[in-house]
Amino acid sequence: MRAPLNRYSLALTAFIVCPLQAETTLPVDAGARQALSLTVYNQNLGLVRDTRQLPALSAGQPVVIEDVSRQMQTETLSINGAGAILEQTLNTNLLNHHSLLQHYLGRELSLARRNPADGEESLSAVTLLSIEGDRALVRRNEQIESIPLGQDWRFIFPQLPAHLISRPSLEFRSQGTPAPAPATISYLTGGLSWQMDYVLNLDANGQRMALEGLATLHNDTGTDFRDAGFQLLAGTINQPAPEAYRKANLAMAAMADASGMAPEAFQDYHLYSLPQRTSLLDQQHKQLPLVSQAALPVKREYRHEFLVIPRLDNQRHKSPAQTWLAFRNGADQPLPAGAVRTFAPDEQGRLQFVGGARIDHTATGQDVELQLGDAFDLSIERQQTLFSKEYDSQLLEYEVLVRNSAAADKQLQLAVNFTQPWSLEHSSLPMQQENSGRAQWTLDIPAEDKRVLRFRVRLKKPD
Repeated sequence: MRAPLNRYSLALTAFIVCPLQAETTLPVDAGARQALSLTVYNQNLGLVRDTRQLPALSAGQPVVIEDVSRQMQTETLSINGAGAILEQTLNTNLLNHHSLLQHYLGRELSLARRNPADGEESLSAVTLLSIEGDRALVRRNEQIESIPLGQDWRFIFPQLPAHLISRPSLEFRSQGTPAPAPATISYLTGGLSWQMDYVLNLDANGQRMALEGLATLHNDTGTDFRDAGFQLLAGTINQPAPEAYRKANLAMAAMADASGMAPEAFQDYHLYSLPQRTSLLDQQHKQLPLVSQAALPVKREYRHEFLVIPRLDNQRHKSPAQTWLAFRNGADQPLPAGAVRTFAPDEQGRLQFVGGARIDHTATGQDVELQLGDAFDLSIERQQTLFSKEYDSQLLEYEVLVRNSAAADKQLQLAVNFTQPWSLEHSSLPMQQENSGRAQWTLDIPAEDKRVLRFRVRLKKPD
């Protein structure tokens, strides 16, 4: 007679007969999104804050957040509102032709070949052995064949591998939540950046200008960001060590969105909040107006400088003057670094491109100087006319000839740089000294005329 089952045996039997049901995976796509905001940096970096509605979660239930960046820095990931996180995984094994071929290496699949003569297609079973460039090696009927990928050959795959996905996704498990609630997923990601491009339009007399700045946003994250609030951070930041990412991420995530486009001073940077929500799709470059200043005073300057070296020089040097524009950022917003393209009207009033340059991050009240190019009508010739060695110094004399071929008067800022202590012995025109290693003259050259500057300097030998 069999002994009766005790309560422990009954429990074990129940476990074997009725195993625990595995929790079903909960997919959460962009349709569950309630809010989306991004902070974009100049350095291929962005901070994403994505809020989605989640149902009540069971402990350990897998949740798959779709439509996330494939360049997510997982060490910066923060999930709030979904319970205590047990584990999190970024899935970026994306489905494409190459990944399918890699999966079927050493496996059997169908090979289709189209006959170019009659268009008929034949099928045969082959084993894929290797892929190299645009050719593949297969085994068919115990023979090894090399076939070209594409053209009249194609593979037919028997099924889709479960581990290959069409879009990047984030999978996590938590200790669960008692009720439906919104959850915020925030992370730093590569693939997001922005740059500044300016158009500077001069008026007819070149004394005032209009400055328009466009921010160009780039998205190479593998996902679309629709109806998002954008903030653009102007400034260069150092990316911290991995253990410091999360603190930086949480601090940035706490920033409140500004209501307008005026920049907000944030730490040592400036934060621009775009006033309207917009969409930035994958592989998209989008331009948005960010800076607009009208009727700014501007000054056109002609400059030339050269270096005095204590040695004999018998050559006659010829070079054009450089054309510069100078203005002060007098508006109530700083100018982010970017490229500036300058246009000026011709005699018919049509704007013509006259030169470009780059500006650095420029705070309010700071001066901006742009080198446009060389002045066609203003040429400089210089020659050393004296070189004499003395006990503890060298005596050098130069002649600088400036020609103005234009029909208007010009003014040239001439600067001379020295590599060692110097003193001026003689100058045919008044000099303005900038610092110990540089001297400067202002030369007024009448239209279709010339000016000559002669100066003598003594260079003291280094001790």
